[in-house]
Amino acid sequence: MSWLGKIMTFLVLIGALVWAYFTVATYVTRTNWKTRADNYQAALKESEANRLAEQRRWQLEQAEMSRLLEAEKARTTELNANYAKLAADSKAGDDKYKEQLNLASAATLRADLQFATEKATFSELKDTRDRNAKLEDDRVALVLAKETAERERLRAENEKNLQKAIAEDNGRRIETLTALVTELRQTGGSGTATVLRTIEKTPTPLPDNIRGTVLRDIAGDFVHISIGIDAGLEPGAKLDIYRETGGGQYLGTLVITKSVYPKEAVAEFRPARGVPVSQLRPDELPRKGDTVGHISTGPLGRR
Repeated sequence: MSWLGKIMTFLVLIGALVWAYFTVATYVTRTNWKTRADNYQAALKESEANRLAEQRRWQLEQAEMSRLLEAEKARTTELNANYAKLAADSKAGDDKYKEQLNLASAATLRADLQFATEKATFSELKDTRDRNAKLEDDRVALVLAKETAERERLRAENEKNLQKAIAEDNGRRIETLTALVTELRQTGGSGTATVLRTIEKTPTPLPDNIRGTVLRDIAGDFVHISIGIDAGLEPGAKLDIYRETGGGQYLGTLVITKSVYPKEAVAEFRPARGVPVSQLRPDELPRKGDTVGHISTGPLGRR
């Protein structure tokens, strides 16, 4: 092949390649335009649908706003009517308020006068109460002083009676001892044992059913009881003392002194706790009405 043929063949090949390039470019461009056109058409349809939906929503909102506007107009009309009524009522209320204010001013004047009167009355009442309180305190102090003096008088009287009873008992003992001394002198001492037995004899055993009560406490460790010689008591006899109320309480023992009479006696109190009487609690001291009984048959089963 000549050089010219080769050149022409090369040019034909180049032209074919150019034609193929433009053919492919044309196809691609056409294909892209159709895709874009389809996309534009779909977007247009969607935009139209959105526009129609927005238009319907706007129409509904317009209808709702119109309804609300009509309702507000009706409400405004009602409020205007109410305002007019309230204005009339307010004017009437102002007139009534002025009237009440005048009445209140007059009432305030009366209240001030009443307050001044009450203040003077309360001041006088306070002075009266203070005087009454002072008089009541003085009366209570006088009553307490009277009761204290009465207790002291009774204690002194009881002490006098006790001393008198002890003196009488000592007188009887002196008479008994004098008689025993005379007997000893007459017998020349041969009856000494008999005399000692007479002086130091053991008290006769008490009956099991013996029972009495405390009449009163005399002084110190001594109490006055309601049984005596008729019940079998004699000097030196021992009894239980207990309290039956409050669940029962054993207080201690009583030892009969020389002051024993037919229907009553004086006894020395010996506490159950074994401490001095001055150290006992008030509920451990004998009281009027407490029970005394035989030492072997107390309420707590003591033997």
